[in-house]
Amino acid sequence: MLSLKENVFETLKNGKPDAFVNEWEPFPQVWEPITYYMLPVQQGGPPAKDPWGTTLVWGENEPGAMPLISDETKVCPDITKWEKYCKAPDIENVPMDWTQAQADAKKIREEGKFVMVWLFRGLFEQAHFLMGFEDTLMNFYDEPEAMKDLLAYIAEFKKRQIRILVDNLKPDVIMFHDDWGSKTSMFMSPDQWREFFKEPYREIYSMLKKETLITMHHADSYLQPIAKDLVEIGIDIWQGVLPSNDIQQIKKDTDYKLTLMGGLDSRIDRGDATEEEIRAEVARACREYHEGGCFIPCLTYGGEGSIYPHVNEIIMDEVRNQSKIYFK
Repeated sequence: MLSLKENVFETLKNGKPDAFVNEWEPFPQVWEPITYYMLPVQQGGPPAKDPWGTTLVWGENEPGAMPLISDETKVCPDITKWEKYCKAPDIENVPMDWTQAQADAKKIREEGKFVMVWLFRGLFEQAHFLMGFEDTLMNFYDEPEAMKDLLAYIAEFKKRQIRILVDNLKPDVIMFHDDWGSKTSMFMSPDQWREFFKEPYREIYSMLKKETLITMHHADSYLQPIAKDLVEIGIDIWQGVLPSNDIQQIKKDTDYKLTLMGGLDSRIDRGDATEEEIRAEVARACREYHEGGCFIPCLTYGGEGSIYPHVNEIIMDEVRNQSKIYFK
């Protein structure tokens, strides 16, 4: 029987795993001081400003914090003057205590699992957190050079953040969060994504590869038109792949070089979801996506668990049942 780590490596290389990787089981997240510093709100708590100046709110029964953008709260009202408004946090000079995070990482390694940290709010998300969703999309057309300059500035901040994480924790996996689409389409054309995002992300993921890290990118989106690009820029795992993507076709299009983590319809994450309904959705995903490997059944959220606790417990139990069917 393979260890949790061995089973992940076999899945990534499209080898011979002996079970489905069960959601986040091998990838416990280490909560470290940069994340606490960058995320000053708690679920169900009052709004608060993050170090970039964005007002955030995290509602109850919501999977993450979101920006409150108005004329009064918008950090960057004019992209042509972004250097005046947008100031990256000086995280190198913020006092941070890494003791607990390092202890957590040590415990995870002793358990034979991967130490994973996350970089929430990637280049696109950070841009629309600063100026609003509509302004961001319009600025790709109206002020493309200024947008490229701002994205480069954000990318440099992310590289600094990665360096601090690597120096202090030496993680095995870094999960980057950046949603580039809705359930049925991308927020921009594939060519526009390539113009603004492909090279900055290639640089970021090249940096991670030099550290021999597993690269995981969260995007619970429809991204099928750029699936090959995800491989080209160095992503190992696309986490959050929605079932509205043709998951089996993506495997073929990427020559089985991209592991797809997700595939479960998040509509099962409800307080009134029945056990039968949850198990049926897990069984459907495993049945439809197991062929050819490179698949990790999971809710499409960008982190462990579910909004309603009973849901995730049933999902993980049913994944174990499905492994007995497809990995004899």
